[in-house]
Amino acid sequence: MSDIFLCYSRADVAIANRLVERLQAEGWSVFIDRHAHVGRRWHKEIERELHAASAVVVLWSAQSRDSDYVLEEAEYGKKKDILFPALIESIVLPYGFGRIQTANLTDWEDGADHDGLTDLLTPLRLHLNGEVSESMTIVDEPQQIITPFLPAPGQAFRDQLKTGGEGPLMVVIPAGRFLMGSPENEPGRHSNEGPQHEVRIAKPFAMGVYTVTFDDYDLFCQYTGREKPDDGGWGRENRPVINVSWQDAQDYCAWLSEQTGRSYRLPSEAEWEYACRAGTQTPYYTGTGITQDQANFKKNVGKTTPVGAYPSNPFGLCDMHGNVWEWCQDIWHESYQRAPVDGSSWEDGNSEYRVLRGGSWFYYGRDCRSADRDHYGPSNHDYNTGFRLARGQ
Repeated sequence: MSDIFLCYSRADVAIANRLVERLQAEGWSVFIDRHAHVGRRWHKEIERELHAASAVVVLWSAQSRDSDYVLEEAEYGKKKDILFPALIESIVLPYGFGRIQTANLTDWEDGADHDGLTDLLTPLRLHLNGEVSESMTIVDEPQQIITPFLPAPGQAFRDQLKTGGEGPLMVVIPAGRFLMGSPENEPGRHSNEGPQHEVRIAKPFAMGVYTVTFDDYDLFCQYTGREKPDDGGWGRENRPVINVSWQDAQDYCAWLSEQTGRSYRLPSEAEWEYACRAGTQTPYYTGTGITQDQANFKKNVGKTTPVGAYPSNPFGLCDMHGNVWEWCQDIWHESYQRAPVDGSSWEDGNSEYRVLRGGSWFYYGRDCRSADRDHYGPSNHDYNTGFRLARGQ
């Protein structure tokens, strides 16, 4: 019997064979269905090996996600909590598998030095060998091991809290390049939105599908004894938290990081605009204009709306235009002269202000553009202002 059962589509046999060689190089025995013995009934052999395996590795592709055999084998591994999935094509994962962290092998060739391969091998080593690598973090509970990787781009997930329950819903944003800022002829443009410059986001990162809600923030207040912010009489629960300062947002990120063992933070201004644009270069991710059916702005509703009340952008993020201004990590600068081009936060300088993005329910549509910027003192707060989370590896 084998250590690992590999389930895959026959159309993906080339990458399956390469992965078998890499897994065997770790000293593990691997069952792949071409190993079925002559004279034995094929389905019995498969069933026997699947039940005996210590780990199930599934390779997700357009072909495998449509295979009843692969889905059945992966579901078995999932139920036994021994499933280790890897994405080999950029697809939407099958229903029921989207919240399982998945290694990204979409651009893996043969090299051992590949982030996605490391993401697959690290938990397998722990599971099969009992090894804890230097890249893993052990938190307070002796049995809880936190693995370092994110799911594949486009996947949504929630991290578990030590106190019970789950953190805010996050989605993984792909790496890429974009032109930050606005062209000089864009209607409503301010001079602080230039000069336009290319920014490269080298690695995927996670961002909150929604701004942090009162439900999220009130839980933080409950466990830390902090005074809950005022909701303006509009309601709490799944409305965006308001009346929170930049420092309040920092404190929440620190608490959530401690609760999950992950590194939560505010997005950099470049990450925010990249995520908001989601591959577009128009003034809004909705195109050249935006309507009040697409976002909450210009006092149309007269207050904040529950998160997710409007359609998401192509990256799956909601309310990037309007509802509440969102704190970013960066210090305010009056232009992009000498701004970082690697997506990192810009914290050089002595500004007494921090960056806000996205506009709000109160402001005009031009203030909700992807490139629009504003600023506020880090201790200030009001009914227009909330925040959205980011998380790296």
